[in-house]
Amino acid sequence: MGRHHRNEETRPAFTWPQKLLALGLMVAAIATVIGLVVQWPPNEDPPVSDAFSQTSGMTGELVEGTVAIVQPGMCGSSSVGQAFEGAPVTDPNAPAECTHAIVDLTSGPDEGQRTLLEVRPDLPGNPDLQPGDEITLSTHVAGEGYAFQDFQRSGVMWAWITATVALIVLVGAWRGARSIVGLAITLGVIVVFLIPGLVHGGSPVLLALTCGAAVLFAVLFLVHGVSWKTASAMGGTLLALGLSVILSTLAVHSAGIRGLGDDNNLNILIYLPGVSISGLMLAGMIVGALGVLNDVTIAQASTVNEMSELDPDASAWQLFRSAMRVGRDHIASMVYTLVLSYTGVALPTLLLLSVSGRPLEQVLTSDIMATEILRSVTGAMALVLAVPLTTAIAALTVRDRIPQFSA
Repeated sequence: MGRHHRNEETRPAFTWPQKLLALGLMVAAIATVIGLVVQWPPNEDPPVSDAFSQTSGMTGELVEGTVAIVQPGMCGSSSVGQAFEGAPVTDPNAPAECTHAIVDLTSGPDEGQRTLLEVRPDLPGNPDLQPGDEITLSTHVAGEGYAFQDFQRSGVMWAWITATVALIVLVGAWRGARSIVGLAITLGVIVVFLIPGLVHGGSPVLLALTCGAAVLFAVLFLVHGVSWKTASAMGGTLLALGLSVILSTLAVHSAGIRGLGDDNNLNILIYLPGVSISGLMLAGMIVGALGVLNDVTIAQASTVNEMSELDPDASAWQLFRSAMRVGRDHIASMVYTLVLSYTGVALPTLLLLSVSGRPLEQVLTSDIMATEILRSVTGAMALVLAVPLTTAIAALTVRDRIPQFSA
């Protein structure tokens, strides 16, 4: 008892692995703050090409409307897209080959009036409008008349979001509620810092790395609490995130990826000439990898922590070996999850490529496919490396005593 009491008195407040981890996180936190300050986007309009407002369909004013009447009508009516009161101009002798949707305008300069939308049966993808549908309409580039833009979904979207939040809080309790706050912080950092920084021509890689680190520091301790378990997950995630930057950079440059197979990247090249397409792809890979890394590092740190509590006498090496058996299951499941996630997102592209008549090798090595394959490959490599890194850090730091390495 006396010897045990003396050991308790001489036990250091923090072990050397804990001190090393704390020092590393402090350095990373300071670097993140400096990165935020130095790269903070200026409070001015971004450099956008003049052609954006003239040719892009994303800049016109949107107004809201409700479909009042749907009926057959002549094609080419002079009332199409025009604001009017009462009924549109029609020719009773003309064949009714089109569908006319009379829309009550509920916002905008012509609120209270009506407009006519013409649905031609020979054009694929036309909306199936029904009376009572709430829609949005865009103004033409010349500012004259209206055209169908989309259906209004605000009510439905808020209902789904509310149901999701309620389910998370119901199952996750207080930790689930904190995760919602963490999600809001994550979106805030992306909207306020990352996107404006990219639009203003900042370094995509540095912006993505700073954004990821800021999100981790702001969210991880909030959601999972302040503990060595969370700190070890943070350390493993930051190390794996740095490795993902290196891997993504090597992959993009070694494969000569340009990103011009994606129409969105072409639009960026035309309308935002100050943004690097290759850098933007790297930023996307980094941010995309962060979500997967965070999941697996938290799981591994929690596994080590639980094993340590169940077996307080286990050495660091024993904790590492046991947790790695769980980690290998994570690796096995997450690797094919990445493939399935990509397939779900890129299914339309895969369908088009499947009927292109090209050999499989040419399809897989095309710019658009190679980009997504390398995104999955680098994400998988970073994930695989994150498992032993986080497990080792957690095994060394979750307990307040000098780690033992014996088997």
